[in-house]
Amino acid sequence: MNSMGKPTRALIAIGAALIVQLLVSALYHYAEADALQRIAILLGGNIAGGGYIQFLTFFAFFWGLIEVRHALFWADFERKYLSVELLPGEEHAVLGADEVNKIRIQVADYLRKKRQEDRQGAYYLLAIIKKACTRFRSNHSAESAFAIVQSQSRINREKAESVQSGIRYMLWAIPSIGFVGTILGISQSLSIAATAPIEEITAALGVAFDTTLLALVLSLILMYVFHALQEKTEVLHQDIEEFVVENLINKIDVT
Repeated sequence: MNSMGKPTRALIAIGAALIVQLLVSALYHYAEADALQRIAILLGGNIAGGGYIQFLTFFAFFWGLIEVRHALFWADFERKYLSVELLPGEEHAVLGADEVNKIRIQVADYLRKKRQEDRQGAYYLLAIIKKACTRFRSNHSAESAFAIVQSQSRINREKAESVQSGIRYMLWAIPSIGFVGTILGISQSLSIAATAPIEEITAALGVAFDTTLLALVLSLILMYVFHALQEKTEVLHQDIEEFVVENLINKIDVT
């Protein structure tokens, strides 16, 4: 199950930002009501008056949303292996060394097959089961196998956080772009303060504050969906670790 690459996701974000830009530009040029035209200016409909800042803000926002969706896609992809019968489900099952080694071989073959089908998947659950069985095979210690489960689970969490670094950058970039627009607007208003009429000065200041307002609203939305992603990812790793402990580690008989 392949997913689109990062360049493709960036192009989609540019396309979405362009669509928004075209719509608000049309609203700015053709709206007769002052309220609608003011909304269009807020959203960046006046390109010559600084609307390109809002375009960049929308681009970062849509790219962040697409990256969140991409991460959620892979979280669902990894979760589906919890429903695959990889370990004995009987509550009172007992696993000896031979049974654990048999599980190791089966899971290793299954993991190899899945990686041939799709190399983008991390296969967290399969990898943890394989490593836990391999560790038990080497020293016949359930405690050691449990330690490798905890260690690998921590590594998987760190990898997931690394993958989400691009989203964190967008969360930082959106308000930063808005702040750049504010500085440009204030700078423009100061440069014309001595010669321009008050209407032009207030218009420049309006652009300055519009960019910050839009950036803050969009960053709040993106922050909300990002926290939902973090929660879903953390629950995934907790469920994987609990699944392996309950269905493998707790059932190992070392006597």
